Amino acid sequence: MSELETGARKAQGKGTPPFAYKALYRASPVDRIGVIKKGVAASDLKRFIAALHVDQKVMFDALNLKTATVNKKAANNQPLSTEDSERVLGLAKLVGQLEDMVEESGETDGFDAPEWLSSWLRQPLPALGGVNPIDLLDTMEGQAVVSRALAQIQSGAFA
Repeated sequence: MSELETGARKAQGKGTPPFAYKALYRASPVDRIGVIKKGVAASDLKRFIAALHVDQKVMFDALNLKTATVNKKAANNQPLSTEDSERVLGLAKLVGQLEDMVEESGETDGFDAPEWLSSWLRQPLPALGGVNPIDLLDTMEGQAVVSRALAQIQSGAFA
């Protein structure tokens, strides 16, 4: 789990990603489960949302997180619950999936995966019946649907 945990722990400076997104995406499920069970630091969640360039309230609602709980845990340097951590890491994994896709295309210069994903999540997708992907982030099944929609973009089956 070293790269997953140290990637997050090294990245404590402002403007530095709170997660090693690609490492998280490529990690084994067992490694991700270990990180989930330890809990995501609430302060890392706040930095992650800042990297997404989206209003905190919008993303808290999308992930079914209580603002007061996150703020209290961040102030007390506490981790999120296992359930909340799983949804947060699921979203971070989507950023890693996107980074991996862009890297495979060879066009990584100047690409901001968190910002692009944030914008894409808020647009209705015909492949999802016109639903905005952000509305599916509150469950792991919904996140899996969003992941498949991203994969369709890469394969050329436009999502």
